[in-house]
Amino acid sequence: MKKSRNNHHVVPYSVQEVVASTWECGQPLTVDGCLIMLCLQGEAEFSVSSRHLALRPHRMALLTFDMVAVPLEMSDDFKAVCLCVGFRETQDIFFLVTSNRFWEFVFKSTVFTLPFGLRDMVANWFRTLEWIQGNCSEAIVFKTLHNETENFMHIMADQVERRMGLLGTNPDKNRAWILANDFIALLTRHYASHHDVAYYAGRLSITSNYLNIICRKYFGTTAKEQIGIQIGLVVKNLLDTTDLTVKEISERLHFDDPSYLCRIFKRQTGLTPLQYRNRLRD
Repeated sequence: MKKSRNNHHVVPYSVQEVVASTWECGQPLTVDGCLIMLCLQGEAEFSVSSRHLALRPHRMALLTFDMVAVPLEMSDDFKAVCLCVGFRETQDIFFLVTSNRFWEFVFKSTVFTLPFGLRDMVANWFRTLEWIQGNCSEAIVFKTLHNETENFMHIMADQVERRMGLLGTNPDKNRAWILANDFIALLTRHYASHHDVAYYAGRLSITSNYLNIICRKYFGTTAKEQIGIQIGLVVKNLLDTTDLTVKEISERLHFDDPSYLCRIFKRQTGLTPLQYRNRLRD
């Protein structure tokens, strides 16, 4: 990882040690897919999608490519271990881990304290990954880290479901509120491959019209507008933190026509993607 760019990996799975000199404070992290990080010592402060969060020992962070994560300050003794997961592999995890409550927890509590009973397990898991990466062939590393990551995410999802009383849960809400939040959870996981309202309405077993009514009530937008907002935020992040071309971003987000993505982005920002990127560089 080059400190000046806050880049990560170019392989599907990579276990890395992070210290105070690894990242440049004030520069966004480039997360290709997701970053699972455990703080071992010291402290680091981050801005994650405009939220101020602190990473300390026994705290984990789970950062995904659609979050804007910027390290703000790190103590000299800061040390963490992280697993970097590629974009395609992250998409697979989003599809496999079906607990909406878990994903809601992740996006609301991006940095969280591990319950006492999980601390040794998680630390040992990272040590196992480090050993595998350092002592096995490339093919075995990929296969094993792939399986380990999927299993770990399933375990964490199960623990969130079991420990909601400890980790914090929301009071009971009506069905419309639950559907609205389930829509956002689905959108956060599937926006890259599904841009149509009908897909999300089908997943929620409601009509597209009813989904629009719910969105207007709780978000003040239509479902289609909410999809556009999510896509606009991700494109902003990719323009801010990568050198991907508009065509490459379109391909990543499964848009056959880059001009269509540009129209969505301009509706959100008033600028074309190139105008937005050039304004940042001027």
